[in-house]
Amino acid sequence: PKRTSDRDGILTLLTEWSRKERELWEGGRASGAIYHGNEKFHEFLGKAYGLFSVANPLHPDLFPYVRKTEGEVVAMMIHLFRGRTSRDDDDGGCCGTLTSGGTESILLACKAHRDRARDLRGIVSPEIVAPTTVHAAFQKAAHYFGMRLILVDVDERTGLVDVDDVRRNMTRNTVLVAGSAPNFPHGIIDPIRELSELARERGVGFHSDCCLGGMILPFVERLQADGRLDDVASRPDDDVDVIPPYDFRLPGVTSLSADMHKYGYAPKGASCVMYSSEELRRYQYFVSIDWTGGIYASPTLAGSRPGGISVATWAGMVHLGEEGYLELTEGIIRTTRAIREGIRGENGIDGLEVIGNPLSSVVAFRSTSPKEVNIYGVGQAMAKNGWNLNSLQYPSCLHICCTNLHCGKETAFLTDLRSAVEEVRAHPEKYAGGSAAVYGMAHSIPDATLLEPIARGFVDALFSG
Repeated sequence: PKRTSDRDGILTLLTEWSRKERELWEGGRASGAIYHGNEKFHEFLGKAYGLFSVANPLHPDLFPYVRKTEGEVVAMMIHLFRGRTSRDDDDGGCCGTLTSGGTESILLACKAHRDRARDLRGIVSPEIVAPTTVHAAFQKAAHYFGMRLILVDVDERTGLVDVDDVRRNMTRNTVLVAGSAPNFPHGIIDPIRELSELARERGVGFHSDCCLGGMILPFVERLQADGRLDDVASRPDDDVDVIPPYDFRLPGVTSLSADMHKYGYAPKGASCVMYSSEELRRYQYFVSIDWTGGIYASPTLAGSRPGGISVATWAGMVHLGEEGYLELTEGIIRTTRAIREGIRGENGIDGLEVIGNPLSSVVAFRSTSPKEVNIYGVGQAMAKNGWNLNSLQYPSCLHICCTNLHCGKETAFLTDLRSAVEEVRAHPEKYAGGSAAVYGMAHSIPDATLLEPIARGFVDALFSG
């Protein structure tokens, strides 16, 4: 606009927009996206952000308290993921940096391992080996950084990768093996112990991607140790629901990523990438010593960064404390396991099956008879009742990522899901279009690259006036 606009008028408009957006998720029927949901908590984070809205960590001399909060958030994350401190080791122990999200954390970990392998081993054609279920950020890292990503199939029933298959795909150019705890599609925790030990034996790095549910897992372990989840276990008499190790307790884990803006309940734009040593972290950095603007060094992909997000993240973590995280985690896990057992249990939903044994906050399910029950049609039927679920492929399935907003709504979810399956089974013709048609088309096209222009056009549309 050519002229200035009234501040009150702008704020009135934004308040209305915010109210309308809130109506889309506050009912607790959207998968993931909003992880806490309490209005007063969000207002608290907003106030913390506002106090430091002009702060830029690129200038630590001007914003020393932003630097302080970033250092303390990294320290809290390292403690949460059982990292060694500088007091434990001569190499400086575990360390890390804050990033803008899980994708940037993964990108930086891949870059650090690539550059280290080039420097110390002379590898110029670096490769990453990982299960097919790892986050697409690994594909982005390979694309950006000239790496080759080798994806290894997972078992169709359990969702787990075979460690021997990973071993067979490793070559002299392998610089990194990766796994998820848990993965995004199915909520399955990869065999991190075995994969990281394989990487250690081969002298390469291992990245544990805990971006989705990683900040919930340490508290699930504590709740289980205290017996607070015994009544919602699959089979209380065995260890089927025990969380396998996934963090720096394992000597083969050289880097780890976790998002505070998911189950850390921080504002969007807050993640942490951690390393087993300061030596490895230095390969993440970019340094220019001959720029006319002076010596330039930045830890992450961005130069300037919003200090307000770092401060608000710190504020949320300090406010909640371990007590608050345990309380939130218990509610979310109880909800998740009620949904898991409601689908697959003794009185489960006929026509659906849960993929693997999800231990965190995500439950993925598929049709046992796709010709009779189109799983994407089930998603459309659920949408009619206000549920916004994630549609996934290879295999065709849906998932729900449970958050604090879902607590207490597990019965309503299962009731609607059962009705949706019955509706699709009885009237398949009603659910032949929409996402069911899109994904059906995607699976039938011989050349999947034909879908790329469609996806790029969608992104173009997001930025159209």
